[in-house]
Amino acid sequence: MVLGLAILATLPVAAQSNELIDRVLASPSITYGDAAYLVLLGSGRIDETTPIADAVREAESAPVALGKAAEDPLTLGDFSLLTMESFGIPGGMMYRLLPLPRYATRELAFRDVVQGRTYPRMALSGERALRIVGRVLTLQEQGRLR
Repeated sequence: MVLGLAILATLPVAAQSNELIDRVLASPSITYGDAAYLVLLGSGRIDETTPIADAVREAESAPVALGKAAEDPLTLGDFSLLTMESFGIPGGMMYRLLPLPRYATRELAFRDVVQGRTYPRMALSGERALRIVGRVLTLQEQGRLR
C-alpha cells in the first residue's frame, strides 16, 4: 500500500519531465524556457516540480543573464553561456574577461562538451542541447570540469 502511494505521488513529476524531454527532442530549435529548465535541473539548482517560468526567473538571476523570454529560441552560444553559468564551469582568460556566448562556446568546445560545428550564432536543436547537458554531467562526474 505504501509503495503504491509512493508511485502515485511521483507520477506527475515524472510526467512533467518526460513530456518536456519528448518536446525538446522533437524540437528543431530549443526555447529559452526549456533550456533553462534542463540546465538548471541538471545542475541541481531546481527540482523536477519547478515550473518552467520559475526556471527562467532563476536563470535570469545569474550574474550573466540572457534577457530572453521563455519562448525565445536559443543559439548554441546562448546555451553555452547558460550552461557555463549554471554548472559553475570555470572559463579561460577571455571568458573571465568577457563572459559572452562566443567565449562560452569556445570554452565548451575546448573541453569537448560541444562537439562538431561550434558557431555561437547557429540554431540549437533540442537533441543537441540534451547531448550537451549529458556530456557536462559525465565530465563533471569524471572530475574534468573543474
